[in-house]
Formats: sequence, C-alpha cells, structure tokens
Amino acid sequence: MHNSTFRFRVVLKQFWLAVSSFFFVQLPVSASAQIESLPTYSFAEFSIAFILGLSLPLLIIMALLKPLLLVKWRLLSLLTLALLFQFYSFSYLTQWQHSALLISAAIFVLSAFLWLQTNLTKHRLTHPLIWLMVGVCCSFISAIFFLREIDVFQLWLVFLALFTGATVMTALKSQANKASKIRISALCIAFVCYGVALYFWLNVQASITLVITLSVLSYLFAIINGCWGIVDVIQGKLNDFTRDNEREHSNANFSAITLDPITNLPSYQQSLFCLKRAISKKTERNFVAIVFKPLNFYQVNKVLGHQNSDILLLQLAFNLQKCVSNESLLMNFNDDTSPVRISRLQGLDFLIVLDASLSNHPVKIVVEDICQKLVTAVPQAMSFKSFSLNFELAFGVAISEGSKQDIEQLIAQASDALLSSESQHEMLSYFNPQTAIYTERQLAKMEKLKQDIIHQRITWRAQPQVSLITKQLKGFELSLEWQDNNGVRLSPHEFNEIAEFSGEIYQLTKQMITQAFQLLSTMHQMGIKESVAINLSSKDLLETELTDFIEQCAKKAAISVEYLIIELSEQVLLDSAFRARMMVDQLKAIGVKISIDNFSGSYESLRYLRRTSIQQVKIDCALLNNEQHAQSEKTIVNALINLIRKMDIPIVAVGINNRDIETSYLGIGGDIAQGNSIHQGLNINDVSTWLVKWQSNADQTA
Repeated sequence: MHNSTFRFRVVLKQFWLAVSSFFFVQLPVSASAQIESLPTYSFAEFSIAFILGLSLPLLIIMALLKPLLLVKWRLLSLLTLALLFQFYSFSYLTQWQHSALLISAAIFVLSAFLWLQTNLTKHRLTHPLIWLMVGVCCSFISAIFFLREIDVFQLWLVFLALFTGATVMTALKSQANKASKIRISALCIAFVCYGVALYFWLNVQASITLVITLSVLSYLFAIINGCWGIVDVIQGKLNDFTRDNEREHSNANFSAITLDPITNLPSYQQSLFCLKRAISKKTERNFVAIVFKPLNFYQVNKVLGHQNSDILLLQLAFNLQKCVSNESLLMNFNDDTSPVRISRLQGLDFLIVLDASLSNHPVKIVVEDICQKLVTAVPQAMSFKSFSLNFELAFGVAISEGSKQDIEQLIAQASDALLSSESQHEMLSYFNPQTAIYTERQLAKMEKLKQDIIHQRITWRAQPQVSLITKQLKGFELSLEWQDNNGVRLSPHEFNEIAEFSGEIYQLTKQMITQAFQLLSTMHQMGIKESVAINLSSKDLLETELTDFIEQCAKKAAISVEYLIIELSEQVLLDSAFRARMMVDQLKAIGVKISIDNFSGSYESLRYLRRTSIQQVKIDCALLNNEQHAQSEKTIVNALINLIRKMDIPIVAVGINNRDIETSYLGIGGDIAQGNSIHQGLNINDVSTWLVKWQSNADQTA
C-alpha cells in the first residue's frame, strides 16, 4: 500500500507539471496575441507548446537521474521529437505531408514501444523481438519512399497491428504484476485509437482535432508508464539498500555468537551463512566440500574423559587451521584480516570448502594436495600429561556439478563420502552419485513394503523339514517371499535389511507368528503333531512384548506353545548377548523351543551352547558336494555335526539342494534336513494338499 501511494504521488506531480507547463507556455502566447493583435494559433501549434512544456522538465529530471539509474532518456527524446514533427507536418507541410505524417507516426509508435519494453518489462535493447520491430519500422518507412504502387494507408494499419501484437505478447510473457499489465493494456488501446484515427484522417474521414487529441493522450500514457517504471526501480533500490543494511547489522551480531566454544572455529551455521553470501555475490563458482575427522578419538574420551579430551581437540584444530590459513583457494569463514578456513560441524567432523574456479589445475589434484597438507599438519603424537596418541584423518569429498549446486546438499554429500572412507578404511573418498540413487531405491522399497504389510500382500512360504532316513515329516520352517518395485525377489539378507531400516520388521514378525499358529492349526486338524519354526534375525526383535504376543496367539489357536520353535541367528546372540539371554529365558519359561540358526562353531557360540539349554542347532550344509575344492568345507561341517551330536542336541541341516549334498550329509551321520532337494517352499495355502500327498507317498514307501 505504501509503495502504491508513493508511485501515485510521483505520477501526480508529473501530471501537475504537465498541466502547469501547458498554462505557462500557452497563456502568455495567447495574451501576447491579443495584445499585439497577432494571428490566432492553430490547435496543432498549441499542442506543440504543451508537449514542449511537458517534456523539457521531464528530460531535465531524467538527465539528472542518469548517473543513478539506467534511464532511457534518449527514447523519451525520440518520442517527443517524433510527436513534435508530426504536429509540425499538420501545420506547415503541404508537399509530402502524408509521407511525413506516416514516418513520424511510425517513429512515435516505435519509440513508445521501446520505452515501454525497457522501462516496464525490463527487456534489454538486445532483445530479438525489439530488433524485429525496429526492422519492421524501417521496412515500413522504406515502403513509403520506394513502393509507390502500394497503398501505404493500408500498410499503416498492418504496421500498427504488428506493434500492438508484439506489445501484448511481451506483456503476457513478462514477470510484470497485474497493475503493470493493466497499464500496458491501456497504452495499447490509446495507441490503437490514435493509429486508427490517423488512418481515417488520411482518408478524409476524421477531423485533425481528434487525431491531435488522441496523439497527445497516447503521449501522456507513455509518459505515465515510463515514470511509473522509473519509480518502481527507485523503490526497489531503496528496499535493497534497507535489506543490505539490516543484513550487515545482523552479520555483525551473527558472527559473534556462532563460534564453536571448544575449538574457537566457526560453527556449521556460520560457515553456511558465509558460503551463501559468497554465492549471492558471484554465481560462477565451482565449490568442493571436504569433510574430515580425526580417527580413533573415542579412545581419548574413554581414557581422559570429555573435559580433558577437549584440550587435545583444541590443539588439533589450532594446528589444522594454522596449516591452511594462507590457502587462498579455500573459502574464508571470517574477515579478511584474520582468515579462518576451517569450520566445525557436528561431533568430530570439520569442514573446508574449496573454490575450484580459482585454480587452473584439475580439481582432484588440488583436493589431494590440500588433504595431504592437513595430514602433515597433525602432530605425530598428540600428548596430554602422560597420555599420547597418534591421530589419522579421514576425508570425504563432494564436487559440485554446476553453479546452481545447493551448498547444504554438497556438505551432506561430503559427509556421506566420509562415512564411506571410515567403513572402507581409506584416507579419502569421493561422493558417488550412485549412492544417492541407491538410497532413493531403498526408500522406495521401504515404502512398498509398508503398503504391502498394510494391505496383506506378503507371500508366506513353508519349507518342510523331513527325516532323510525314515522319510517322515519333522516340521516346517515358515518364511516369507517379497518382491520389490521391479518385481525382483529379494534374498533373506536384503529383505531383513529393508525391513529393519523401515521399522516394519516387528509388525512382520507378529504376522509371521500369527501365520505359524494358523499352520499349526491346519497340521493338528490333519493329525500331524509336529513343530513350526520361525526366525528372529534382528536384535530389534528381542523384546519382552513378543513373548506376551506368542502366548496370546497360542491361546487363541488353542495350541500349545511347545510346537513353536524360535530360531535365533548366531550373530544376533553374540552381538546382543544380554538381551538374547533374557529373551531365551522368557521364551523357555512359557515352553517355546529355541534353535540357533547359521551355527558356525566359533568359540563364543560354543560357550553359549554350554551355558544355555538349546533344543536345536541348524547348520548350513550347502557345501557338502562332491567337488574337489569343497573338501575342506566338508571336513569342517563333518566336525561340527559330530561335535553337536556329542552334546546331544538335535541337528537340522539346511541347504540340502541336490542329491549329492543329501548323500554326503547322510554319509556323515546326518538325518533331519530341509532344502530344495525336498521342496523349494510351499505357499502356506497349499500346505494341506501337499501334506495329503506326502502322507500318501510315505505310506506307499512303508
């Protein structure tokens, strides 16, 4: 509202100046004519005086504004001269009057169009459409002189239509607001009326007074639009000046409170602010974010405590900052008198940002050189009292793909690359865009899994466990089958990873327990009193609530929990020993049997077997084949089976996928097994049909 009032006042002053000029110029002339009895002036001559009284003060004002603003005062001069020449032609020319009028009218319309585009819609004079209109105007003027057989009056209407269409098209494509577009429309209407009136006057169908009146009104509309555009520019500069002052004032306060209290380095927010400010001043930059951290620093915290370790961290930060303080290729996070090239992120992560556009060398060579300088700057043995430790640095690097790169995203990518360096035990790693693509795919899989769980689109499969000697059914292992967005079936390890990260693994396990008791109910109805095993492959499932849920399902199905076997992965048992032991004790207390899956025979796992009563051990026997290179694995599996048999624990072999493995397993004294050689896995809805066929075949064999 304030901006509109300001513009209105300026335009009103310009209009009052025009009216005042009209009276100051014309009234003295009229008075002198009456006093001296001079001939009466024509309407065109009065209009000349009016235009001069209006344009001269405005031209003086625009000349004064020229050093401050990009003001197109030459276009206003051309506009005024074209109109004055037109009035002169009306009053004094007799020969070539029509040609002179059309030429001056064409230049009048062209100059109004150019001033409108440059001052209102912010186009430069190099815009292709503007040069096209200049070419059209020149062609029209040439046609007046050289093409005598063409009706130039009709050609004038075509010329006027082209300029009107160009103005409307530019207005629609511009970023001007609604009020500006309304002013453009009013100007177009005024010039169309003027051009049509001129056409009718040339054909002796309109009065000269109408043509001159409409030309003056069109001129006034052009002046108002131009002045309005200048006022907008002035208002915008005032707003920018105010914002810059506020920003500088906030910068002084901002930088004073955003230093890291431990290392005295700029914080992440401070460095981010400086980087964005640098980008706003110069967009053509090629940034490289380097995030690094000292390795094995947790040992310092463990031995010295956080308070004393902060002293070592301060010493490290001082040495690193001193090393790169004179590196002009690195961004400065402080003032120019005391440059700071390093900032501290969260935890032990530090950040430096390289402006590769300032270097003529390949980016990776410059990055590796700076990283090597930082590595050299770390003291060989950093000491505090009698404690000393050698630190190593790990680096993650992300290179911007263009000037429009988001700096926050670039730093996040460098942090991801640092994680890769740590996991792969490398000093330096570059961000791989394929990692982001992989993450997006994983998120899409998690979302699909969530929806499939809600709409119960999970396929449940039961793999039979049988005695290879007696051919009797010993139970089932229940598992699930799931396909990703591309229809690819995931391996159990891949699926468990997706389920864990999505947070849906607990809900899936509860559904699996429900399906297990439904399968037990089907088996009991057929007179088969065997067990069903399910696998708890994640430490996130070691919750006491799961025990209560198992009891509820058993009570609802009216089946004893002793027919349910819970398989715990050996890795889960070792990684979460205390929680796993508590879980095992609770499950055994309600009567659930416990099995160890993927048993490897390690010392820790053997100790666990000795301390805990386990009802079953599962061993992977997929390598028990007749191939020569598998003889060592066959020996290990044979030793494991003999060891578990001596501990009097039932063994179930998994991975019995062909007859050779089955024969080898029987040859070393094995019996109960599951695998593709027996069945690849039944859909849970087909179990009853398969059981009927299996019992029939078993009876015929007996």
